[in-house]
Amino acid sequence: MLEITSVQNPLIKEIVKLHQKKYREEFIIVEGKKALQGAKEAGLEIKYVFSCDDTLLSEYKNGAYLVNEKVMEKISTTESAPNIMGVVKKPEYKIQNFKNFKKIILLDSIKDSGNLGTIIRTAAAFNIDGIMLFGDCTDEFSPKTIRSAAGNIFKVPIVHAPLEQLKEFKKTHKMLTTVVNSKNSTASLRAETPVIIMFGSEAQGLCKELLTLSDISYTIPMKEGVESLNLAVSVGIILYEMYKNEG
Repeated sequence: MLEITSVQNPLIKEIVKLHQKKYREEFIIVEGKKALQGAKEAGLEIKYVFSCDDTLLSEYKNGAYLVNEKVMEKISTTESAPNIMGVVKKPEYKIQNFKNFKKIILLDSIKDSGNLGTIIRTAAAFNIDGIMLFGDCTDEFSPKTIRSAAGNIFKVPIVHAPLEQLKEFKKTHKMLTTVVNSKNSTASLRAETPVIIMFGSEAQGLCKELLTLSDISYTIPMKEGVESLNLAVSVGIILYEMYKNEG
């Protein structure tokens, strides 16, 4: 087991660069035992592991570094550093494989990393096969997204979906949209699979290009005078309605 005690160590400087999206083309930071275990179970390459506790490093034979608190705080992306963190090869998913998926959700221009992480966690809980991102979205592998997914980041494949490829999916999947003024209530939602459920941003909703692909739209019934729900909450409600009505 190797040891690093200086924040000026060249490897530590390289790890800190991964705090920025432009450096995360190949590797990502994974913080916390649960998320790191998820990467291991997914069969991803774990290049480095850092901890102040040598007992937590015992199961990692290669690339394990015992560090002090100052180093851990330097490489962590949070105010309170985790007890263990790693550098993991970023998973790569192909949109072609989504053709075989029965239940997919699509998120249009989602900007909040915390919301995205929560949605990933919810998707895993309700047996969603994959997530598509459309438009200008936040980084699905940012440290904040990974933390918010609470160990589920590697359980649901995520791809970016161009409009032309979505048009191809319309040949094989029913497409549902969520809007604020549909006559169809989500309480009656019984989605036939294969299906893609599309969600727009809280500020703008779904873009026109996606609305034109819709086969049917649904609205979450709620008290008048409330403008909208948080996106992650809306996704949770609809996925629960689908889940309980399956079969």
